[in-house]
This record gives sequence, structure tokens and C-alpha cells, in this order.
Amino acid sequence: MVNSEQSSLEHKLALLKQNYQQNLQVELTSLCHVLATLQQHVSDLLTTPADSDHGLLGSSPVDVLEDVYRRLHKLAGSAGTFGFDAIGNQAHSLEASLKGWLEESDRGIDLQLIAVINSQLQAMQAELLPSQQPQARKAEAKPDGCVFTARVWLIEEDAELGKRILEQLTNFSYDVRLFSSVPEACQKIGVETPDVLIVDAMSGFPHQSPLQAFSCPLLFISDYDTFDERLRAAQLNAYGYFLKPLNIPQLINRLEQLLQERHAQPARILVVDDDHQLAAYYQLVLEAAGMEARILDTPRHIIEQLGSFRPELLLMDVHMPECDGPDLASVVRQYDEWSSLPIVFLSAEKELSKQVDALSHGADDFLTKPILAAQLVASVRTRVARARTLSALLNKDSLTGLLKHASIKSATINEIARAYRQQYPVVVAMIDIDHFKKVNDTYGHAVGDVVIASVATLLRQRLRQTDIIGRYGGEEFLVVLPYCEAEDGWKKLENIREYFSRLRFRQGDIEFACTLSAGMVCSVDVLDEERERLLVTADEALYRAKRGGRNQVCQ
Repeated sequence: MVNSEQSSLEHKLALLKQNYQQNLQVELTSLCHVLATLQQHVSDLLTTPADSDHGLLGSSPVDVLEDVYRRLHKLAGSAGTFGFDAIGNQAHSLEASLKGWLEESDRGIDLQLIAVINSQLQAMQAELLPSQQPQARKAEAKPDGCVFTARVWLIEEDAELGKRILEQLTNFSYDVRLFSSVPEACQKIGVETPDVLIVDAMSGFPHQSPLQAFSCPLLFISDYDTFDERLRAAQLNAYGYFLKPLNIPQLINRLEQLLQERHAQPARILVVDDDHQLAAYYQLVLEAAGMEARILDTPRHIIEQLGSFRPELLLMDVHMPECDGPDLASVVRQYDEWSSLPIVFLSAEKELSKQVDALSHGADDFLTKPILAAQLVASVRTRVARARTLSALLNKDSLTGLLKHASIKSATINEIARAYRQQYPVVVAMIDIDHFKKVNDTYGHAVGDVVIASVATLLRQRLRQTDIIGRYGGEEFLVVLPYCEAEDGWKKLENIREYFSRLRFRQGDIEFACTLSAGMVCSVDVLDEERERLLVTADEALYRAKRGGRNQVCQ
């Protein structure tokens, strides 16, 4: 009976989403037609003024744009509910742009803004038709084994500076496009969309409305460090403000943070509730918000589910027939591996004493049914974000964001054992910054930290998602490349060494470069009984590279 009800619900939800998608396509087409007509109408008025500004529209241009604003507002609120998160976010961004213009007291019709909105709507139409999407967008998913190449648009009027920044960003594997002005970049919005937009403040501030139409993080670079300039950047929701002469590694670090947040893996939520229909609803709500949710209606199987699904949060009912939520939470907490797993109770229980008792069994929060979908999503996201932050603090180096010594060593040992057991090749490499003590002594430890962080960023950019990277200590890094032959491993490390040598660091007016040395070994070249020596062998190869003149990869 439960399976039948679930199937029926899922069928109804699928039909509802399908119907919404069809209506969404019609609405986007209608909006594009309205804006195209408005563009033509305003252009005609500018060349041949008429007594009335209504013409073929039947309404004034302002009335038309107010109607477009209301329709965008509706889209921004509904699209995400049905799983079209990207379209909902884009609609919200366009809505904000129009709202800013409509609230201006002395407003003139901005043809450029209309063109930008129309282009964005056309791009949203294309997103509903996966076969029509540009091939480059497929890389956003960043499946295991693939390197994600982020699209960065740079708007810089100074051609020489723009070229220098482009070269440095390209060295970090970013796909960079250089534009000389905001209007030039706006013309390309409908064709492709950047992951991050970097704008010279002198180029960007005169064009605030078009900038707001970009549905991506915004970074500013500027000659001026004043409160007013920074405030204007903040009003455009800028994620960063960098002064010239640019500290490129600092800019790269911010880019990396933004992209990690934007392309983070979906949160995994295990819903434990004997009411399968209600659990299915929670699952739908969470999945519509971009999370991965799984339902468990048999509490005694929870440990098996934890092991296979590895959730980042447990969302469970308090009252269940087989065992209640607090007792189940206590069982979970008996396992060291799950002792810090966030547990949130979701129940109709309103008696405060019982809520407190439930929390005393190891839960982190108590939500009362019925709960709004937005509240559920916000609560879950907050808890998962905190858990991820705590995990990062415990296991990752604060400067580089890479695994700490103990964590990378443990991960390396486990990966080596798995490689020999399953008989696939794995490359282990030790990497060290050449003459790093001289960098610290000459330019200071703060600059040295920038150099270390740049190595970490470059490793993340140029290696696969499946590769394991950690800071082994000081300026030394440990890298593990599963399913990698010796020749391929050497090419990857040589590529990283070469690109790092091209980077330029700055201390005041002084610009300098650094180099790397690396030692590597492939498991294929080491007998099973000597596999525990892989780390030692890689370290020995590193020292051969150092003795051989540095700035090289040895095996």
C-alpha cells in the first residue's frame, strides 16, 4: 500500500513538474517577445518621436517594464520549488536589476538593460532544453576524474594590465575572456555565461544595472581604497575588492573560494520517518533545493544506510513504532564514526519537556511540524554548512584548505592499500618549494604564506577531483593520483612545475618567481611486500630532484 501511494505521489509530482516546465517555456517565450517589441518601440521613438509613447504596445514602456518585473518576481519564487534552481536564481537577479531601475526617480528607458534582460531570458529558455545548451556547460558537474575549468570574464580598459592578469589566471587553468568595457561583455551574455566576473571599478561603476544582470559572483579591482568606492562595490553585491597593483595569488585564492562554494557537492540528507508519504514530501523539498535525500522507514537498518549513503545530516521523526527517535539517536552516537553527525528531530511534539528530552539524547535541533518548506531547507543547509566547516577545521590546513599532515598520510595509506588490493596503478608524489627559506627571509612570512597558498590552488586546479592532495608540512605537499601510470603522473607533475614557474609574486614594487621540485613513484614499480615504502621512495626521489639542481620532477 505504501509503495503504491509513493508511486502515485511521485507520478503526480512528475506530472506537476512537467506541466510547470511547459508553462515556464511559454512564459519565457512571451517575456522575450514583449522585451523585443519594447526594444524596437523605444528605438523607433528615439529616431522618430511620436505624440504618444504607447504605439503598438498598448501601454507605456514604464508600464510594460513594471509588468515584466512582476512576472520575473513570480518566476523567481516558483521555479526553484519545481527544481529549476538556476532559472529561479537568474529570474531573481533580473528582477533585482529591474527593481533598481524602477525605483529611480529620474529614470530614462535603458535600452542596454532591456537587451541584457532579453538575452538572459533567452539563455534561460535554452536551459530548459539540455540538447541546445553549449557543450562547455557540461563541465560544471565536474564528475570524478575530470578537471573543472572555470569561465572567468575580465573587464579591464587597460589593455596591458588586462593581458597580464589574463596570463596569470590562465596559468591557474581558468578559461579567461578579456573585455575592454561592460557593454562589450553584455553583448555576450546570451551566448555564454561566466562563472565569475572581474571588473575594473572604473569600467563597472557607470554601468551598475547591466552588471546586476550577471548571474555570477562579482569581483572588483580598483586604484582607489576609499569607503565610497568600497560601498558602491558592496551595493552591487561584490564578493571581493582588490587594489592595484594586484596581488594575483590573493585574487586567485578568492576565486578558488567562490568556485568551491558554487560547485560544492550537494548535501546528503537521510530522512528517517515511518510516514513514507510525508518523508517523500521532505525528500522532494530537499531535492528541489539542490540536495541529495534518501528515505529510511525501517530504523533498524540505519547503520547500513549510514555506511552506504554516508549522509551529512539525519532528519528524523521522534515517534516511530519500532523505536523512537531519541533512542535511535543514542544508537547512532555509539559509533565513533557518527558521533559528530548532525541530527535534527522533526516532529509534531509540542510539549517542551519532551523536546528537551529528545535533544538530550544527542540531537542538534528540534523542528516542529508542520514546517514551511523554506524553513526546512534553511535549517538543513545551516546545519550541513556548520558540519562542513567543523570538518574542514579538524581535517584541513587553515592556510591552504588541503588535508593536514595526519589526514593526508592516513588517506595515502588507505589509497595505497586499496590500489594493491584492487590492482590498479597509483602514483605517490612529494612536492617542495625551492629555496623557500630565502623567500621568507627576503620578503617576509606573509608573502611566503601567499606562495604556499598558490601551490595549493594550482594543485587543486590542475589535478582531478579523485586525486588526493595534502600539505605534508611547511612548504612540502603530498599528492596521490589513483588510476595513474608513471608516465601520466610525471606529465601531470611536470605540467604543474612549469606553470608554477610562470607565476609572479609581489612584495611592494618587487616582483619575483618561485620554482618547485617533485619526487614520485608508481605502485606498479614497487613490489606488494614493499608498498609501505612508497612514501619513503617518493621522498627519496624528491631529494634527488633537489640535489640535481631543483626545478624538476624525478622518479
